[in-house]
Amino acid sequence: MKTTLLNSLFAFTLPLALCTARADIPPAERLLPSDTLAVLCAPDWSKVTAARQQAPFALLWKDPAMRPFCDKFLAKLTSDVVAPIERDLGAKLTDYADLLQGQFTLAVTRNGWTGAGEPLPAFVLTLDARDKADLLRKNLADVKRKLTDSGRKTRTDTIRGVEFTTVILDRPQLEGGLGTIGGAGAGAGSANTQKSGAASAASSPSGQAGSTIELSVGQADSALLVGTSTKVLEQVLARMAGAGGGALADLPAFEADASGVLRDSLLYGWIHFAPIAETLARLFPAGEGTPDGEPAAMMAFGLDKMLGALGLSCLRTLAFNARQNAEGEFFDFYLGVPEETRKGLFAVLNATPKDASPPAFVPAEAVNFSRWRADGQRIWASVEAIANEIAPGMLGLVVMQVEAMIKERSPAFDLRKNLIANLGDDFISYQKAPRGTALDDLISPPSVTLISSPNPDQLLQGLKSVLSMLAAPLSSAGFKEREFLGRKIHSLPMPTLPTKEGSAAAEESVHMTASGGYLAVSTDAALVEEYLRSGETKPKPLAALPGLSEAGGKVGGMATGLFGYQDDVENLRTLTEILRNNGDLISQALATSPIGPKSGEPDKALKEWFDFSLLPPFERIAKYFHLTVYAGQTSKEGFTLKTFSPRPPKLNP
Repeated sequence: MKTTLLNSLFAFTLPLALCTARADIPPAERLLPSDTLAVLCAPDWSKVTAARQQAPFALLWKDPAMRPFCDKFLAKLTSDVVAPIERDLGAKLTDYADLLQGQFTLAVTRNGWTGAGEPLPAFVLTLDARDKADLLRKNLADVKRKLTDSGRKTRTDTIRGVEFTTVILDRPQLEGGLGTIGGAGAGAGSANTQKSGAASAASSPSGQAGSTIELSVGQADSALLVGTSTKVLEQVLARMAGAGGGALADLPAFEADASGVLRDSLLYGWIHFAPIAETLARLFPAGEGTPDGEPAAMMAFGLDKMLGALGLSCLRTLAFNARQNAEGEFFDFYLGVPEETRKGLFAVLNATPKDASPPAFVPAEAVNFSRWRADGQRIWASVEAIANEIAPGMLGLVVMQVEAMIKERSPAFDLRKNLIANLGDDFISYQKAPRGTALDDLISPPSVTLISSPNPDQLLQGLKSVLSMLAAPLSSAGFKEREFLGRKIHSLPMPTLPTKEGSAAAEESVHMTASGGYLAVSTDAALVEEYLRSGETKPKPLAALPGLSEAGGKVGGMATGLFGYQDDVENLRTLTEILRNNGDLISQALATSPIGPKSGEPDKALKEWFDFSLLPPFERIAKYFHLTVYAGQTSKEGFTLKTFSPRPPKLNP
């Protein structure tokens, strides 16, 4: 019954969601109210469709070499997802495919929400079928008829001359269905359903309003409108007719982001975080528990205090923008935090632009690389500020205790002088392809992290002291030293924890050395040796990789203070071959993890969806992959992470 109800909801909404808004009606920011909390929008779905057809992933999916894998996945999708929905709908989803035409907008509005009880935030979906308006009208009539024939609770509303069919859904049953789909046990799901249903009823004045959800669907010209609030739908219709003020476009927070990060989007998302943070802080003040009355440790400090200390109360907006052209695919992620209010986590990001290009010692065979020119002193100062605001004096007490324990072995040790004061402003990390095809090889590929320092030898000694103290309760082994090319490599065996089967995991050591102005840290001894060797024998540098500099220019260059690179070809080659030869690898990983099945048995259901043994040899599909670069940029308004994936050369005409 619960699953049937959930499928009915999907059947009612999913076919309608296979549509989008057109250029003739106002854009999303002119339709939505200014109290919009979040919006996901494709301004023109026809452009999304055209771009998607030429995207490397879409071409990969259509490649004959992928057919065995794709056919098995699609068969499972059809039998387990599509078929049940089509049974409830009484129609084929392909009948609705032609409705995918213009603008698509899904939004959440505040709708008077204060954080507790009714009213709740409202959802609204606007879609434009463009010249398929008659087909949309026919499909809506069919859906309405089937709902009536099935005995669903419905009513007819007229809003600004537009007829809407409103479906009344039982919230406890719907939530129970979601719990069943999510894998909850029958007993637990039932208990949770009763509890949430009672809570919903209690929160509404009548004891009944909170126990139902109303979903209204109607058509205005070629636009489909779906919403949980007739009030919000009325506002949208008014703006479609050129009336009504207070649109999202008039909100300064959105206007600033729209003129910057959201321009020229194929698909964009935007969240107005400031009112959400304000509501949450008011809802969970210091000293109170969670909404159901159960205590929560975090609430002892107050969520308002936590948000303030972390700097999240300064976060105004979040946004992303996805674009594609003949050069490749672009993705921008933005955090709107005005410069004058930055604190907490955002004080760390507030860095001065510096060279972040790959240094000469980073080899060309690196499959992942990142360089962040953050000031280590500023990072520590920000951590101190956050800790002291949440729990004054707590961090200082911890530092004193750590120092006291270390001084039992090294009386002259000073955490600030020996460790903190020696942090530089350059953090580099690079990784090579795994050396084998076992699960452990995939999880822990060879990688090294380098930290610049005005005195790397002293930084190494300070870090040794801290690691020795932390490892001491679990392992009696101390640091071992050996000479290599005139430098010392310091290695500390790390404590191992038993696996779920009770056997000990493979022993792993941390290897450290100081050279060239950096402290190098890695669990791979060979990579540390390679770094030391690069001082005498220069490797073929990653910086000289063909196309890297040009790609970097598309994300603002390599002098913004943060730059990264990944070799998609080699990363996917490794993953593909490992999955092909170890079809149950992911199931095995889940079975041996702390959150995996207690029985330790591989999850057979996973293989029914994703049979990796059917993947082709990577060389047959390598042409669909190339590289990806990213760079961070800081402005007075906020932070932007720009990502670019050039079109694979072998796909160019």
